[in-house]
Amino acid sequence: MTLQSQDTAAKTSAIDGVNRDAVAALLTPQSIAIIGASDRSRWSSTAFENLTEGGYQGALHLINPRGALAHGRQTATSCIAVGAKIDLGLIMTPAAAVGDAIVDLAAAGGTSAVIVTAGFAETGSAGQVLQDSLRELAAKHRIRLLGPNCLGFINFVNRAYAWTTQVMAPSRNSGVAIVSQSGATAYFLSTLAHQQDVGLSHVVSTGNEVDLDAASFIDYFLDDPHTHSIAVFAETFRHPERFRRVAERALTIGKPLVILKVGASEVTAQSAMAHTGALVGDDRVFEGICEQYGIIRVRSMEDLLATADIVGRTGVLRPGGLCVLTNSGGVGEIAADTADLRGIQLPAISAATATLLEKNLPDIATVHNPLDLTGSVTPMQCEDVVRILGVQTEHAAILCPWYEIPNEPAQMSERLTQLHAHLATGLAAAPIPGLLVSYTNTRVNDFSRKIITETGANYLACGLDRALTGLAGAFWWSQRQREHASAKTAITTATVAAAPTQDLGLRPRSEHEALAFLARQGVPVVPATLARHADEAVAAARALGGSVVVKVASPDIAHKSDIGGVILNLQGDDAVREATLQVLQAALEKCPTAHIEGVIVAPMRERGIELFVGYTRDPQWGPVLAVGLGGVWVEILQDVALRPLPVDAREIKRMLTGLRGAKLLTGQRGVPAADLDAVANAIERIAQAIVNLGPELEALDVNPLWVRGSQVEALDALFVWRESEVTAAAAVVAH
Repeated sequence: MTLQSQDTAAKTSAIDGVNRDAVAALLTPQSIAIIGASDRSRWSSTAFENLTEGGYQGALHLINPRGALAHGRQTATSCIAVGAKIDLGLIMTPAAAVGDAIVDLAAAGGTSAVIVTAGFAETGSAGQVLQDSLRELAAKHRIRLLGPNCLGFINFVNRAYAWTTQVMAPSRNSGVAIVSQSGATAYFLSTLAHQQDVGLSHVVSTGNEVDLDAASFIDYFLDDPHTHSIAVFAETFRHPERFRRVAERALTIGKPLVILKVGASEVTAQSAMAHTGALVGDDRVFEGICEQYGIIRVRSMEDLLATADIVGRTGVLRPGGLCVLTNSGGVGEIAADTADLRGIQLPAISAATATLLEKNLPDIATVHNPLDLTGSVTPMQCEDVVRILGVQTEHAAILCPWYEIPNEPAQMSERLTQLHAHLATGLAAAPIPGLLVSYTNTRVNDFSRKIITETGANYLACGLDRALTGLAGAFWWSQRQREHASAKTAITTATVAAAPTQDLGLRPRSEHEALAFLARQGVPVVPATLARHADEAVAAARALGGSVVVKVASPDIAHKSDIGGVILNLQGDDAVREATLQVLQAALEKCPTAHIEGVIVAPMRERGIELFVGYTRDPQWGPVLAVGLGGVWVEILQDVALRPLPVDAREIKRMLTGLRGAKLLTGQRGVPAADLDAVANAIERIAQAIVNLGPELEALDVNPLWVRGSQVEALDALFVWRESEVTAAAAVVAH
């Protein structure tokens, strides 16, 4: 197979059973039938108007079982009765009749159907049964489905508007592709795009996703040349593994994926024996997925559209910061504050650049970033300044907050027209992305759109605040792209390389077993000795030398410190002997039915950084690794980074540096900086062991994972297994 044919095969290959050719066939039909066409249905009337007035070039058929007139045309009683092949059925019959419509469509050669009809899984258990039968019927007849309970799709590229609410076509059929599980949200976004002159390639409302889901369409748009970015509104991901594969492909291809996901409540069942269950929830796991795969996450519909539009326009930004150029000192100050809040760097203008600028600035202007050109600047000076700033290596993009482009003749003036024209010319000449943005959110109409076209302005009507939000996303995504491109190994959702497997069938139950197990998997653990009585404990302490810790050893006692089963910082035979007797007595009194193995004697570790490594299973995303500050801080701060497993050391290092308390890892008050490579490698070993242990493992805590420079040791481990009576390997102990 040639490289070209391999590439073609890759583009048309299936991801978890969804072939991109099937999505292409649905979005680019040569013939469409409105099934359930009727003048009494506003869905039917609007869909007919969209297709006929929108310029659809294929054949359009109307189907009504009574054969009545609809929309001024004679209907056919069935798809078969049309007597011609029908590619796509736009079904809006009652729910009970949808199955018959699919069978009829298949008999007419159809391969795709959009089910507008509601009344399925969203209505409860009875609707779910009906939806399941629909899925089976469609699969039997080889019909791919969009919906049910959706508004359809809009393909602006080939003008196929299989959509059941009003369509307002954008001025450009390239730019953002919108994929939304909510039809109303998709309608709002497409309407907002028209108001703000945002280019769109497609709009898809996926509804209940009985067959094709959001990930199926995202995957298709990754290869679509008209789509520069993808904006997604999601309530859930019905096929999480498929979504992760698509997100990974988006990162590799370099096409920005911007997502507004709702449902931030924690849905993961908490583990009573381990901390991780309380730290992991659907939304927090999704945050980790966004970090891992370079997904830009936003919190509002307006930010979703603006960010997708901006990142699609800028592409991958080079290293550097933002230059802000305006004609208002107040606006510049607002821009500076907002940029700081969004994490955008505004590099200072160099002395050499300042010298060049001073020749082209009004006398009252001061060279600074943001740069206020003042109200006395001339149009030509605007262009000259932009040209100078655009070639400075410290800048990755230029943003010009300015008066909005007029949308009616009364707002026009010769000076304003010239200002916009020269700014647009200067920005277009810059080797970096340059954007002209209105001060506040505004609308673009035919009048202002004509000015934008004539001047060639790269104009944003979303306002300064949302422009900076979008640029913050662009800067973050660009950095993530550079990290991914420079990585020696690509992110993979395939199985992590297997750890040693000589005893993976065993279930560690006590702390001693847990630490010994982790040690055999290549995890650095603290030297620990199991002593059956006080004399053995004293001998073990002598062998270790220095201060030691004594802990009761029992598979039935998880939180040893809660019962007085841990004594720290012991020195000398008498102290070790007394501590051993004390913790054993505490265990007998507080847990009389527990099986007591003896005590664990380990060296006391101080003056280090304590981390937490945990694992649990999220009901949607599956096995999840948690990394954060350890000891008691894991409960108090809950500063953790989460990733679905498997992950490699490179991603674990990103998790560590992304913690709010990451500064602690750089060294504090006599504690040397952590060797992040050593820490990441140790955690990767833990993650490998987790993956290999399989679904029998319910939860795992390693807390703390003690770090001092390049020395890394697991001091405690807790394994929780799936069984009726949960047993544990160890308790979390604060050293």
